[in-house]
Amino acid sequence: MKKVLLIFACCFLFLCGCGKIELNINKVSKDLNTYTMELTYNSDHTLIGKQKLNYKNKTDTFLKKLCFHLYPKAFAEGAVNKPVSTVNINKAYPNGVDYGDVEILSANVNGQTSEFTYSGTDNNILNVTLLQELEPLDSVQVEIEYKVYVPNINHRFGYGNNTVNMANFYPVVAVFENGEFVLDPYNSNGDPFYSDCSNYDVTLTVPNTYTVASTGVQEKVTDNGEQKTYNIKANCVRDFAFVMSEKFEVAEQSVDGVKVSYYYYDDENFEESLKAGVDAVKTFNKIFGKYPYSTLSVVKSNFVHGGMEYPNLIYISDEVEGSDYLNVIVHETAHQWWYGVVGSNAFRYGWLDEGLTEYSTVLFYEENPDYGVNTEELIKNTNNSYVTFVDLYNEVLGKIDTSMNRHLDEYNTEPEYVYMAYVKGLLLFDNLRDVVGKNKFEEAIQTYYKTYAFQNVTPEHLIGIFEKVCKTELKSYINSWVEGKVVIISMN
Repeated sequence: MKKVLLIFACCFLFLCGCGKIELNINKVSKDLNTYTMELTYNSDHTLIGKQKLNYKNKTDTFLKKLCFHLYPKAFAEGAVNKPVSTVNINKAYPNGVDYGDVEILSANVNGQTSEFTYSGTDNNILNVTLLQELEPLDSVQVEIEYKVYVPNINHRFGYGNNTVNMANFYPVVAVFENGEFVLDPYNSNGDPFYSDCSNYDVTLTVPNTYTVASTGVQEKVTDNGEQKTYNIKANCVRDFAFVMSEKFEVAEQSVDGVKVSYYYYDDENFEESLKAGVDAVKTFNKIFGKYPYSTLSVVKSNFVHGGMEYPNLIYISDEVEGSDYLNVIVHETAHQWWYGVVGSNAFRYGWLDEGLTEYSTVLFYEENPDYGVNTEELIKNTNNSYVTFVDLYNEVLGKIDTSMNRHLDEYNTEPEYVYMAYVKGLLLFDNLRDVVGKNKFEEAIQTYYKTYAFQNVTPEHLIGIFEKVCKTELKSYINSWVEGKVVIISMN
């Protein structure tokens, strides 16, 4: 989540195929950075963290420092890049505006104290000086101690009346590409995150009244009467997140070797919700390629938007009801493929994963007619909703930019971002399937998944795969959509 737009149930990604693609996590994880984390969550809604990062320099550059994103800084008082738009403030802060933050207590490099500084508009970048230049292919261990102040907000990071949502709370090393660290700021539009796949070994201690849903496999849980300690392993994932609650009930079912767990409260239809997660994993295994992890947690939570995805863990907002709730489950599950396994910079290419994920949901309904969604009607309604939005925007403001290749902070409003990344993104992929044909579309998507699993991609990678599989030039066609040159008209 990236947020699931419930604007009209527009959701989804691709096609079908005989998903025989299987990915080898054990092999890939041997060459990844590793976070070892000791986390203690306290009853006063603070978290004390100690983490060691074993970082390997896979670039051709000699590195003098490592840069880390400090996403909780967006939740601090006085932050310029705020976590929610003005429109969503009351919904996000039902108990009044509250603030969070992260304080860095110390930094060590290979066991020796190191200097660290802050940069970025909101001091949201932590720069840790290396004691000597890190040569290509060499490794370094960076230890950071920090204290996190968790705000009372219904968001990715924050606590509400029912759940504590802990995502993007720790210092995460920035992606290094094209000769520099990628340091895009937080933004209330979309999901302003970008990270490499890494391994996580986490020891999490919480008050024993809480039940925890998390990224990865909870290998051991101990309870001393006052606190629970979870030992969690997660290999080859982009982030680590957890949600906890004193109200959780848990329902579980296995599918294709994956344990799907539904953490919920106040859900009389919990079997239906669990089924949606199970059906989504089964369907996307078939049409994209096999989900490479052993767990997926679907978690009902206090959340300002419809839903949000993290590795092996998805938020479903308790504000959503009925068929929309199931739709969010399917959408966020699809993100396990598009964001989770195949990664991209969501700050710069929001449509690349959101448009594909929205269309994935369409494909889910094609494969599962018992959900009662007429996909032809869905596409038609999505198309006409987009046309109406553009017409109204033009009427009110005189002109609308329909390009999709903008950074999150270049969209004037959240609805504008939503319609370009999600809605128009869905229409792009549906039209692309019409152009290349269902079978070639399916083959291209499976090839894309297998080729770029656990890597980061740009639109050029997607285009290159489609051109190779379909044996035709598609760059100009796709770019005409992305650059806003395509004119979309109403469908009767």
